[in-house]
Amino acid sequence: MSSSLDGLFWSVTNLKTLIPATILMAAFAVLLRKLIGAKSDRVKNIPFQVMAVALVVLEAVKQWRDLSQGAYSLWSIPLHFSSVYLFLFPLTHFSRGAFAMAMRPATAVAAGMTTIGMLLFPMTVFGDAAGGYFKDFGSFHTVTYHYAIILYFFLFIALGMHEPDTRKDAVATWRLVTVYALVAAPVANAIGVNFMSFLFSSFPPLEAARVILRDALGIVPGQLIYVGIMYLGMLGSATLSTILYRGLNRLVRRIPPGSVAVRGARVVA
Repeated sequence: MSSSLDGLFWSVTNLKTLIPATILMAAFAVLLRKLIGAKSDRVKNIPFQVMAVALVVLEAVKQWRDLSQGAYSLWSIPLHFSSVYLFLFPLTHFSRGAFAMAMRPATAVAAGMTTIGMLLFPMTVFGDAAGGYFKDFGSFHTVTYHYAIILYFFLFIALGMHEPDTRKDAVATWRLVTVYALVAAPVANAIGVNFMSFLFSSFPPLEAARVILRDALGIVPGQLIYVGIMYLGMLGSATLSTILYRGLNRLVRRIPPGSVAVRGARVVA
């Protein structure tokens, strides 16, 4: 993590890779809407199931590599906020009925939170990992994993997987953020690993405020207040994600969904 404001935002590498990749992913999501947007939920769910399996396999390879090579550290524990998708994606897209419907808004808003974080502070999320994408597995894993979350967010909206509902979506998202914070915040402070910045902040003004609180009130009270601030920040991020989700949802509705069927050598759209 960088201790300066310069290290929080964009690098030349991110400008050259993240922007075009995001544009291509948005275009792909629109294309898939034209191809299968009018299909059944079962068909539209397939891309998300593939992504869920791919992320779990990718993470399993990473965990095995770290363990087998002796490079495993507490930082490798999947308690980062981006790690929640290892559970959210399978639970959302391999379940059925009311449970699946309840999971969808929380998963979509969470993906939107990560997407916003990546587009605003890519250096904080994955640094210059794109520069080593074809050179080492760690960079490949980091970039592929996080790009998949952006693609998920775009695809979820493009394929109309959920009709936004202000109250239900807010409750589902609040539950997700609260459960995550109740797990990650205590663990981060207990083992000294900065999951979701619950231990310290990479944003200098906020870190300075944390230190002031700690010095003025004591380590435990000051840290508790800081964790509360980070929790509220997550809820704020969820609110921004919800606004973005609803805005993109309204925009994508202008594009009529399609349904492509193959009959022999003929394609009917």
